[in-house]
Amino acid sequence: MALRSRVFGNLLHFASAARSKSAISFAAVSFAICHLVVMGTASSGASADLDVEIPRQLIHFAAELCRFALPLGFMVAGFARRAKGPQ
Repeated sequence: MALRSRVFGNLLHFASAARSKSAISFAAVSFAICHLVVMGTASSGASADLDVEIPRQLIHFAAELCRFALPLGFMVAGFARRAKGPQ
């Protein structure tokens, strides 16, 4: 039982470090921004005007992709920097 609480404590300590906090904050903010763009470009129905529809779909697709790729990138970069140690 002591091993479990020590592992959990180490995980909480790791997540509460300044660099980890900033990585988690950047990931959350980037997810929220991309999510708002996805919701804003969601299609409400079929549009007859392709000059407007195609750019909207491209923006929607890019936001859908970035909604998960950007937070993952921030987390990996932040934790990789944390693993290197202070410089």
